[in-house]
Amino acid sequence: MDQREPGVLVGADGAGGHTARLALRIAPAPGLAEHRGYLALGEEHRRAEAEAAELAWLSGLCRPGGRFELRCTGGTGGPLRVALLARADAPTPAAAVAAARAAICGLPAHVIAEPADVAVELNALTADGSLPATVDLREIRKRIDVRPIARASSPRRQAATAAPLAPSGRSWELLWTELARQPVPTALSVALEPVQLLPEAGLLFHQFAELYARLAAPVDGNPLWQGARRGDPAAEAGRDFFDDAIRRYLGPVYRLRITLAAAGPLPPGLAQLAADQVGGAVLAPEPSERGLAWHNFTTLALDPLPLTHRPPVDQGDWGDVEQELSGLVDRHEAAAAFRLPYEFTGRAVRLFDRPAPAAVPPSAPVAAPTALPPLI
Repeated sequence: MDQREPGVLVGADGAGGHTARLALRIAPAPGLAEHRGYLALGEEHRRAEAEAAELAWLSGLCRPGGRFELRCTGGTGGPLRVALLARADAPTPAAAVAAARAAICGLPAHVIAEPADVAVELNALTADGSLPATVDLREIRKRIDVRPIARASSPRRQAATAAPLAPSGRSWELLWTELARQPVPTALSVALEPVQLLPEAGLLFHQFAELYARLAAPVDGNPLWQGARRGDPAAEAGRDFFDDAIRRYLGPVYRLRITLAAAGPLPPGLAQLAADQVGGAVLAPEPSERGLAWHNFTTLALDPLPLTHRPPVDQGDWGDVEQELSGLVDRHEAAAAFRLPYEFTGRAVRLFDRPAPAAVPPSAPVAAPTALPPLI
């Protein structure tokens, strides 16, 4: 890896091109809570304004060409350390750096940022970026509902649908406070990759929607009971799911990964608290995919975990289309999960660490370790 400037690492991608990684330490902007125009607002109103600013920022970044990640690390005996990381690939080092910068440009005014050590922030569970002795991992994904289809003529026996992510409406303070007080270093990682699906995806979505619509159509009733019977409820759910997917995901969208990682055992309630905040579900990586989950965490990757992400559904009723849709989010869903730190007023304990103005990477950075430590 080659350090070109503070907070930037560039290296060959193995295919003749180059990969650039950027790291910023971020925190709430100091003095914002005391600004007269801001002080007159109630806390709920302030939170709503921060959410609106973040939604606008994420909407502007929803274009293919890079990926970025928000990482909040607690359990270090002090305030939360928050990093914003970006990664982009390009034919030349300069183009890769420019694409990575474009992936996270124009931060909202309620946060400040300084360059950070890329290797350390990629491996947030240790102070120096080294491999932790043990790791415990959880993934937070969309909730998948599986319903049996009763129609005897159906080519599918089950309908598997993913519930869109949605904000809980609660402050993130409770989750951030719990993350900060963990007994071992613990990081909440939220990664987004802007994508534009191919036209073929739209055709597939429409085909699935039409299939489920046929199965959901009312059928002629028995003369004894009179009237038509309603369509299959599971098929109705499948129809509504694909109709919603056509509206949400055929424009610029994001692939999403949410990972909770700890250098020790994760308490069950912490992952569930994070999942409840975004309306998701907690998954423990399958043993054969824990190495891939750790690789994703240390390299800003979003490679799918097919066994982990697959719900309990028959083989023929869960394919590439459902797998893809379960990991896609529109800009509103992305904003529900990608919450930047914001200022709290009147708190006795400072929740977020502030980046040091002189924070720069070391002169000889090392590549992020991706070897798998023992997993709990």
